[in-house]
Amino acid sequence: MRTKRLSAILQNEMDDMKLDPWVTGVETDSRKVSSGNVFICIRGYTVDGHKFAEDAVANGASAVISEYPLDLDVPNVVVADTKQTAGAVASVFYDHPSHRMRIYGVTGTNGKTTTATLTYDLLRLSGQRAGIVSTIGARFLNQTIETANTTPEAVVLHRILADMVDAGVTDCVLEVSSHALMEGRVAGIHFHAAAFTNLTHDHLDYHRSMDEYARAKARLFEQVEVTNGDAIVLNAEDQASRVMAEFAPTRRVIMYSTREEIEADIQVIWREDTVLVHMKEFKLEVPVRFMGAFNAANLAAAIGLVSTSDMALRKIVLNVPGLTLPKGRLERLDTEDAEIYIDYAHTPDGLEKCLSTLQQDDGSLVVVLSAAGDRDPTKRQDMGRIASQYSNEVIVTVHDVRMENPKQIVDDLVKGLQPNVNYVTFEAREDALRHAAMQALKGKRVVVVGKGHDHVERIGRHSIPFNESDILLEELKKQKGQEPAV
Repeated sequence: MRTKRLSAILQNEMDDMKLDPWVTGVETDSRKVSSGNVFICIRGYTVDGHKFAEDAVANGASAVISEYPLDLDVPNVVVADTKQTAGAVASVFYDHPSHRMRIYGVTGTNGKTTTATLTYDLLRLSGQRAGIVSTIGARFLNQTIETANTTPEAVVLHRILADMVDAGVTDCVLEVSSHALMEGRVAGIHFHAAAFTNLTHDHLDYHRSMDEYARAKARLFEQVEVTNGDAIVLNAEDQASRVMAEFAPTRRVIMYSTREEIEADIQVIWREDTVLVHMKEFKLEVPVRFMGAFNAANLAAAIGLVSTSDMALRKIVLNVPGLTLPKGRLERLDTEDAEIYIDYAHTPDGLEKCLSTLQQDDGSLVVVLSAAGDRDPTKRQDMGRIASQYSNEVIVTVHDVRMENPKQIVDDLVKGLQPNVNYVTFEAREDALRHAAMQALKGKRVVVVGKGHDHVERIGRHSIPFNESDILLEELKKQKGQEPAV
């Protein structure tokens, strides 16, 4: 592609028509720029790409896209919003990969990763050449690509989608966060369908209110509308679904529910080891391999998305018994020595759903409760209250403290605990895990929440390898055959 053509696509003709170099790639990181690449200046949380435009040119950039004019020796295309522009440029450069496959988006507060994974697995088990981009990375066919965010930045995302198209992928599931929607990470994506899981308290350090948070999520459904997608899949039990529907007024709506008394296009009723799936003209009860009534909702959303493909409904449902939850979602530790579960729950609603599934009649469930640093402190007290509602023994700690004082995080969580709850506090998460392992060896059911699949601790500005499963197994091995410490 020539720079002039790219400039014209952005409706910003270059003044100097003599400069028209070839575009060999698109980058938003000046360190990754190579000869002939277009460099897009992105304003991030801590770094402004405009400050590195000269470095990009020194590394071989043939043109620079910025939000204000820069004094450079290469063509400079000025646009109003480089974050939104990045997606449009990447889509053009990679020949619109999202137009050449079906893209299914999943958004919501809780259940995004599970719903996206279930959708991907239903497609894959049904014989489709499927891909997924989510919190746990990008996967397609036999390839796995690590990604930095739940939804990668736009240039990386379009590049991954292009690789999928080249590999023959026909259906791809994208987990889409509210941050991604606000930051333009899915700009330029053509969505075939999108699903909404739920809207509960989270990210109010970024979104100023729940209304603003809902509208951020609704941008995905607006994108389905604008790109002339097929359908939107909404939770009949969540009032925020009305907001999502308002942003896609002419799209086909598929409603789902987990309750028989709520009318919906898809009903998935949880029955412990089985689910009853009721869709249109048939009902079918099938076994499942995962825990949690709330996962019936995630499954219903996934079935709704896959139903917009070209597969028969019965074929979709018959593949449900082969589904498993993604890593770190109500995942039982692989050991016979103790009953320990790991879950990603990091919001009040997610925590309550997790604990209500694992609760013991005598309240003997042990909860390792934590919250992240520099992230929405307003939810911490609620999480303490919920933990003590389902357990009489809570181990309070932290994860990903970043720049915040760990004592402040612990204190915020403790404020929500009920007076009759036994609790201990640890400012170091590893210490809390070792204590939890000892409680499990006493025969208690233990659940560790907060990180799930994540194998990194973010302390200060550093990311340190941290595998909770390994730490717990190591401690169990150490304590096995010994009297657990009191």
